[in-house]
Amino acid sequence: MADDSDKTRVEASEATAEGEETGEKGSKSKLILFGGIGLGAIVIGVVLALFVIKPMMSGSDESSDHSQVTESTQDEPSDHGEAEESGGHGDKSKGHGGKGESMIYAISDIVVNPAGTGGSRFLSCSVAFETKSAKLHAKFEGKDAIVRDALITILSSKSVSQLTEPKQKEITRYQIKRRLEKLMQTDDLVGVYFTDFVLQ
Repeated sequence: MADDSDKTRVEASEATAEGEETGEKGSKSKLILFGGIGLGAIVIGVVLALFVIKPMMSGSDESSDHSQVTESTQDEPSDHGEAEESGGHGDKSKGHGGKGESMIYAISDIVVNPAGTGGSRFLSCSVAFETKSAKLHAKFEGKDAIVRDALITILSSKSVSQLTEPKQKEITRYQIKRRLEKLMQTDDLVGVYFTDFVLQ
């Protein structure tokens, strides 16, 4: 009888030891499985970022830069490089004052707080004006402070939703054009372009 109980105890302890080994192996295999899944998710994220998202972002930047240059030099196909060069430097960019050619006057770094934000959000933008004559271009240069004030007044009166919605942005562009035509007392303002528009 004592032998039977000893055998039972030995078999029970062996079974317990085998169960613990199986449990440890199960825990290790689960750990390896979850680690592999996590590593796979990280690799997929990196691949997406490098090969999908980055090309999409750089492609949209290049196309928007190209469209801005095309808009600003629409009437000047032979001076494409010169217009692009002058558009990137400083506040004022000029076209050539020849007959029938438009000129671009740009105002950079307008920063305003949109209406209703209490100063928690801001808009940073640059605006370019296409003019028909050298005379109007010179008038813009002489009234730089007045033009800036008009832009700040109009843009700071807009809410965040008005600044982000494309239709409202067009309305804002039209309001700026009408206001500046009134200030400059002219109808020679061809267009108003947002060359930089960051809302945070």
